[in-house]
Amino acid sequence: MPLAPPRLVHTDREDLPVPPAVFDLNAPATVPLITGLGLPWMDRDTNSAGADKGHGIGNHRGNGMGDDEGNGAGVGDAEGNYANVVSQPACLHCPEPPYTDEARKAKLQGSVTLRVLIGADGRAARIQLVKGLGLGLDEQALQAVRTWRFVPARDARRQPVPTWVTIETRFQLF
Repeated sequence: MPLAPPRLVHTDREDLPVPPAVFDLNAPATVPLITGLGLPWMDRDTNSAGADKGHGIGNHRGNGMGDDEGNGAGVGDAEGNYANVVSQPACLHCPEPPYTDEARKAKLQGSVTLRVLIGADGRAARIQLVKGLGLGLDEQALQAVRTWRFVPARDARRQPVPTWVTIETRFQLF
């Protein structure tokens, strides 16, 4: 004997959560065609969603999606494909950055955070300062990371691909 699924009988009147829209008698019969959509500070002859020429959505020329010139995606202008990374980059030769005399005299300690694009060749292609300390330690960290060598990240086909990593260098007095 087949069983019928249980049913809940609704006898209450359900109220809509939003009041219904009311037709406006004073509304215009036709809607005007607007062709010049965009931000007021954008050029009129651009086909870009960004502030400069090109078909991209960044703030510079090109067809890319970043804030630098070029046709790539993201912040960088490095050529190459970006892919899902299977293995993260690993450091091969990463010496610690030296202290500056000013920071040592001020007994300044802390960490400098950098955002680094590691290319398919294992070198730092782009370096951006995220959080600095000052007194020359930021520059020391930037110069040190430029000399570092990495095992590049690899995709699912085990091919080296460029990828962004966050690197924190610690400055600590003993």
